[in-house]
Amino acid sequence: MEMNKKPFKLFLYASIILLWAGSLTYLFASHHREVSQPSPETETVQSNISPVSEWMGLYMGDKKIGYDHEEILPSGTGFLFKTRMFMRILLLGQEREITTISDTKTDNDYYLKSLDFSLKTSGMEIAATGTIDKNTLFLTLKGPGGQTQQKIHLQEPPVSTDGIVMRIVRDGFSRSEYNFHTFDPTIQQEMPVQVRVEGKESRKIMGSLVDTFKLNIKVKDMIETMWVTPQGETVEELSPLGFRSVLEPRSVALTKGWGGEPVDLIAATAIKAAGLPVTYPAGVQRMDAYVSGISGTESIPSSDFQKQEGSLIIVSVPKNIGTYTLPYKHPSNLNGLSVEEELGSDSLVNANNPAIISKAREIIHGETDAKKAAELLNDWVYAHVRSTFTVALPRSIDLLKNPQGDCKAHTILFTALARAIGIPAKMAMGVVLMPDGYFYYHAWPLIYLNGWVPVDPTLGEFPADATHIMLASGSLNNWMDILGVVGRIKINIMKVNN
Repeated sequence: MEMNKKPFKLFLYASIILLWAGSLTYLFASHHREVSQPSPETETVQSNISPVSEWMGLYMGDKKIGYDHEEILPSGTGFLFKTRMFMRILLLGQEREITTISDTKTDNDYYLKSLDFSLKTSGMEIAATGTIDKNTLFLTLKGPGGQTQQKIHLQEPPVSTDGIVMRIVRDGFSRSEYNFHTFDPTIQQEMPVQVRVEGKESRKIMGSLVDTFKLNIKVKDMIETMWVTPQGETVEELSPLGFRSVLEPRSVALTKGWGGEPVDLIAATAIKAAGLPVTYPAGVQRMDAYVSGISGTESIPSSDFQKQEGSLIIVSVPKNIGTYTLPYKHPSNLNGLSVEEELGSDSLVNANNPAIISKAREIIHGETDAKKAAELLNDWVYAHVRSTFTVALPRSIDLLKNPQGDCKAHTILFTALARAIGIPAKMAMGVVLMPDGYFYYHAWPLIYLNGWVPVDPTLGEFPADATHIMLASGSLNNWMDILGVVGRIKINIMKVNN
């Protein structure tokens, strides 16, 4: 049996870039962990399967940004996928390096059995390990704040993304469409994956024409194209964001094509504002803007502060913000509020952690007015979390130990602190206008003060200015919900009130 290299890694790269693009001008860090290696003594080798080792060069446009190495090994009654990826890029002029290490085990039908993942950048790391038993994932997260365990109930057993193309190859590319259920450890989210077999096509790889099948892979609203040989070897991948992965010899992947200035990924995903110029975005009380590039299957959320009239988006800073005595005790179905979700804890927002609760109480110093307490939290996060570039989703407990990061870090920590004192809070993902005339991908909290109110502890705004256009809300896992619009969205400012 032939084995192909891992597909869909461009979705990982794309989600990394989106997380970075959401940085504006910030990021977060943690110390590195060595990924444990499987013990040779415990591995049962299948005699009819040969190990595979492949190298890929990673590019954005025609500029090289990294390389990827994957090994596929027999492991008991299934497979072990070992992937090592390195990228070197610029983030608003600052050079950063990323290393990801992933060991994934599957059964013989490529259903995910265990995962071991780490991502390291600039001296900081996120790490996740997990095992799957039927429809339950037992996940362990590690960081500066220590180790936490989580039990995630899955809708159905997930197929490993490493094995999706292998399933199609084993089926002989006989169908025009395949559908799979997967789990992404980088965002801890289940995702459906649709694969369309578009037909046969020749690709020029390493100077030679190679016969391949062209596949279009859809995850959320993002489509990646890949070319796979009939034997299952992936020779090229291409994403809408301009990321490209090409089969290369080891020496070429490691040493060739690194000349010139690295790609600035935040600048590459920024959106130049058209229409009315805005010299002081922080003072904008209302903004009317046409937003294009979003398909009919995608939607922009509406709220008390953001309305939609066709493609016209109207964002207004909330007036007459309400309040109540802490903690929030009103009906859970008011204005779509889900108290269980918006006051609860999850793997990132550790609202019930004793250290988070203690810090939140310390910050508000006995204040019982919800609005005043929220403003104290916003000011504290703005002042105490050092703004720096990052490339991951930190836990709030990590941020207490290591208070540095981008908009995601500020938003996660604020949300945890707010929930810890009884203020319902969730997260918004979208874009915000900066003084240079560009919209950048961004994250900020929404708090419930008898209506949802946007605040921005990254920029020190309470409430947030009206140049914040929300594209999704909920948890930061919803970043994937807006991945498909990156590179397509355009914004034309029609009216501004200060």
